[in-house]
Amino acid sequence: MRYYLDTNILAFLITEQQDEISEEVKRKIADYENLFMTSSVCVHELIHLYQIGKLPFRKGMKAPLPSDVLGWLEEMGIRIVAVGKVHLQQLSELPMQPDHRDPNDRLVIAQAIADRIPLVSSDRKFDWYRRHGLEFIFNER
Repeated sequence: MRYYLDTNILAFLITEQQDEISEEVKRKIADYENLFMTSSVCVHELIHLYQIGKLPFRKGMKAPLPSDVLGWLEEMGIRIVAVGKVHLQQLSELPMQPDHRDPNDRLVIAQAIADRIPLVSSDRKFDWYRRHGLEFIFNER
């Protein structure tokens, strides 16, 4: 099975916050039959979070450089999928949720819908997009 991982899931993995990942999601990650991907939008967000010092690192954990993010994703076997025309078309057709206007989130959601790949995230607001074709796996923390 293929899965898109949202920025928050990547952040939990890279900062080794295993307690922030649900048992269901841990099982999926541990299953070598599964293929994990992330949007180039999420990678952009992750690098930005590093650059502004918003990623929490545990005591004694060496914080990698922002440039280490790409190597870490490759090491973890997480494929980066660039945003393409089909994703932008899906975004243009995606209705606005009244209380969710984050453009990065909406583009990641549109990408998952267009590619017909489940999206794993801790963001409850993503659930609303199920009615528009999103297959959503909520990371219950």
